[in-house]
Amino acid sequence: MKPLLLSGLVLLVTVCGVHAQFTERAKPSRFHEYYDPYPSNYIGSKQWWEGETALGDWWGMRNMLDDEGIEIFANYTTNIAGNPVGGKSQSVTYTDNTLFGVNLDFEKLIGWKGLKLTISGLNRSGSSLSEQNIGNQFTVQQIFGGQTTMFYALAFEQKLFDDKVSLKFGRFATGDDFGSSPIYWLYMNNGIDGNPQALPVNTQFSAYPWAVWGTRLKIEPTPEFYAMFGAYQVSDRIFNRAYHGLDWSIRGNDGIQLISQFGWTPELFKRPVSSAATNEGKTVSDGKSTGKAVATTEMKGYPGHYWFGAYWSPWDFPQFGTDATASNSYGFYWHADQMIFQEVPGSDQGLTLWSAVVLSPQQNIAKLPFQVNGGAIYKGLIPTRDDDYTGFGVVYGKFSSDFARSVSNAGGGSPDYELVFEWNYKIQINNFVFVQPNIQWVINPGGTGNIPNALVLGVQAGVTF
Repeated sequence: MKPLLLSGLVLLVTVCGVHAQFTERAKPSRFHEYYDPYPSNYIGSKQWWEGETALGDWWGMRNMLDDEGIEIFANYTTNIAGNPVGGKSQSVTYTDNTLFGVNLDFEKLIGWKGLKLTISGLNRSGSSLSEQNIGNQFTVQQIFGGQTTMFYALAFEQKLFDDKVSLKFGRFATGDDFGSSPIYWLYMNNGIDGNPQALPVNTQFSAYPWAVWGTRLKIEPTPEFYAMFGAYQVSDRIFNRAYHGLDWSIRGNDGIQLISQFGWTPELFKRPVSSAATNEGKTVSDGKSTGKAVATTEMKGYPGHYWFGAYWSPWDFPQFGTDATASNSYGFYWHADQMIFQEVPGSDQGLTLWSAVVLSPQQNIAKLPFQVNGGAIYKGLIPTRDDDYTGFGVVYGKFSSDFARSVSNAGGGSPDYELVFEWNYKIQINNFVFVQPNIQWVINPGGTGNIPNALVLGVQAGVTF
């Protein structure tokens, strides 16, 4: 049975060509419990619209595969942006990203407890408004970069000691685990989205879609504290899309980057909150519970996430304005987000404030020695739109003096700083479709003062398959 399922997986991934967000859903354990051949009981459009994915459950096949430990995922995201005012010229450009792959749960497949494998690939296309028409550093479309078809992840993760220890190894990006927050993903500007841009710009910090060989150890002694340590490959081929993610070699001139991150994830001002009446983990409202329902009380507060990270690499990095190299790249980063208002005690609807800072002191090799981001996110601001997000963000980056001197010597002006504001509203149409209009105001594009400030109107949209 297992070999047949694995063969079916390969066929499904190939045919469907199908990034994904996962949410837990109840799954019966047998195929016939999903699939009813009689038209009178066939799943209708309402059930599809309220489902988790645009492609549904494939007449039960998808959930059966999930039960056996094979979870196929995919999504599509697009960024459309135009600058009616400012920049070098006015235009509109389109970029997109499709990510597809599979998660294999070896506990379900062969009984190996706590081991999972993620395999994924991607395709990117389109052109960059920042690169072609604005000329700014913090690109206004976060999914531009590596426009081609690429193999991405081949990542094993082993969880141990009741999930308090996790070891990840294989091919993936540093930014998958370090210096990243779900809050960042709510923005379209690439100075915020994914990772603060100074991290990949200043050093060989790999970020999606650029995978490298690496390993990451995460230790969570309590629910509120964790520590992560990582070691990742460094090379001059990381950001070369011509390899399509298939250069898995480790060469003599490659190096290593070591990184660590320490986090605190508290819930402040906890108070007792009554949950919905439950019966063995199921709510009464789901229509499946039997027996006597009981009310439960939990201690809930205002969630926050705080972390500090540091990286170091002994590799030889190019210096600005010279053919010489310099070794021992290092830097630090901080992040804080804190919910400060809840509409209802224990709810995830309300206002969260956040900030992020990157400090890379080496002016000779770090293009952006100092970057600071910040913003506010409100979930459910508009009545009846409980899953929508209203966002504001700001990005400030200071260019290094050595980089500015090299640009000035070449006749391109003297870059000082760049500042971007973003306002957006994410409309969660249903569980698998969103549309997010946004406005960005790019101040001092490229840092030189030679390019007029740019107003950017855009939209980000996505579908989970």
